[in-house]
Amino acid sequence: MKLMTQWPLFAVLVLPGLVLAYIALRLLLRRGWVRGFVRGTLGVACLVGLVIIGLFIVDLAAYRAFTREMIIATLSFSQQGEQIYEVNLETNQDQQQRTLVLNGDEWQLDARVLTWSGPLVVLGMEPVYRLDRISGRYQTVERELNAPRTIIDLRADALWSASEVSDWLPWVNARFGSSVYLPMVDNGLFEVVLGAQGLVARPVNEPARDALGEWFSD
Repeated sequence: MKLMTQWPLFAVLVLPGLVLAYIALRLLLRRGWVRGFVRGTLGVACLVGLVIIGLFIVDLAAYRAFTREMIIATLSFSQQGEQIYEVNLETNQDQQQRTLVLNGDEWQLDARVLTWSGPLVVLGMEPVYRLDRISGRYQTVERELNAPRTIIDLRADALWSASEVSDWLPWVNARFGSSVYLPMVDNGLFEVVLGAQGLVARPVNEPARDALGEWFSD
């Protein structure tokens, strides 16, 4: 009695099975199905390989493009007194030259940086930066706490606002702050470049290189 009440369920399961068996036998007995299956499988594999190679090329091109460095600022110094320096700051951000006075033994330049994802870099999108401030630093903590400090805001001519841009752009790859500092020296000339890791400062002339050597030996 129980078996008789379940035969409709068996019929529902058996009928689709018979249909699938019939279709499978027709396909298997047809000539050339193995060749077609192999050909289709190889075609799909080639397409997958092509996509992988394409992504690798895009990533490699993006990496090579982003490793390029661009000079964003040059700084030249003239000593005006003990731990007082006049600095000529020339920036590529606004193509302006500023003459500033800094107190201290070292200068520090701060910026905010936006970088882009791989395909946009390949298309020529370079990192976007905004100079925030330049300040003077002292080598000793005691002077840093008690001596006059100089901090100059450089955001007046900012090209973008980080909070307004990077929060809603889906293709922003990274947003970070970056800063560099090196010693101030009379007649010293330095350049600041932007690369994949952020800002990098380098001495340009002999007084700057000598000051940097003494700074590292302290």
